[in-house]
Amino acid sequence: MKIIALLPLIAMLSACTDTGGLLESRTVVIEERSNNKVDAIVRDESNFNWSDLTGSSTSVSDSSQVSAKEQVVAKLKASNTNFILYFSYDGVDISETATQEIIKHANFMRDNPNIKLRLEGHADERGTREYNLALGENRALSVKEVLGLYEGLEGRIEVVSYGEEKPIAQSHDETSWEKNRRVEFIYE
Repeated sequence: MKIIALLPLIAMLSACTDTGGLLESRTVVIEERSNNKVDAIVRDESNFNWSDLTGSSTSVSDSSQVSAKEQVVAKLKASNTNFILYFSYDGVDISETATQEIIKHANFMRDNPNIKLRLEGHADERGTREYNLALGENRALSVKEVLGLYEGLEGRIEVVSYGEEKPIAQSHDETSWEKNRRVEFIYE
């Protein structure tokens, strides 16, 4: 049910996403359902290749490929892409702003099939350890659900929950708790 509710939002946001000049074409995929409703998903056909950013189009050894991956991820960071998404208290819902960031990561992963992504879910210290582990996992799964709308990404995304175990901020106030309610994108 969540996926159906997110499809129109993702389609609208995909159409509005700025790809920094990398956009070449878009294809609209339309699927007719038995109840005469039509769902439309905008598939971004832009290319974001390792060689575009590293200046190399030849194959490289494993050690230099790691270096190339690090360079590309650094360029992705430099393009104002967020690698941390924040959530509301006890929330797992994806905001419109977060959806735009997830789409950037989906495009990046789609165009670079040799990389994998680990989504690390976190929670603030309030609640039991078990509850916070489940909450962190559900946050990461919400992000994975949006990424799963893109073909070919499902098997390359791992979800890990740390609950309250790895806080960014150590204080016991709302400002710190806001920083600790997050999902981090870790490329491998």
